[in-house]
Amino acid sequence: MKTNWKKNTALFLTSQTLSLFGTMIVQYAIMWHIVLKTQSGAMMTIYILVAVLPTFFTSLLGGVWADRYNKKHLINLADSSIALISLAIAISLSAGIDSIALLMIAACVRALGPRRSATGGHVADTVHRSRR
Repeated sequence: MKTNWKKNTALFLTSQTLSLFGTMIVQYAIMWHIVLKTQSGAMMTIYILVAVLPTFFTSLLGGVWADRYNKKHLINLADSSIALISLAIAISLSAGIDSIALLMIAACVRALGPRRSATGGHVADTVHRSRR
């Protein structure tokens, strides 16, 4: 049975784009919350480092993980963990728990994971497998 790889790839990339867009909105909202609360450029710099450096370091291993493990499971795990941490942030802020340290830890944990490596590998596998 021949699959429609173009349609599947377009749907997958559209869903990943929407997911990444939502993730970036939350990341920017957390950053601006910290900046407006602390009125400090240094805190903004620290937040950016905390939110970006884990992605840099995990991307080194992300390709290995994406090759070794099921890419769909890695993508789902990364997206689910980001969603759960975002929900935990929303609940804690709604409950009046407004800790900068908690937001920094959450930003660091949200940045972990092989999301980009697994997504790129999954697209390459889908297109290559369908073109045989």
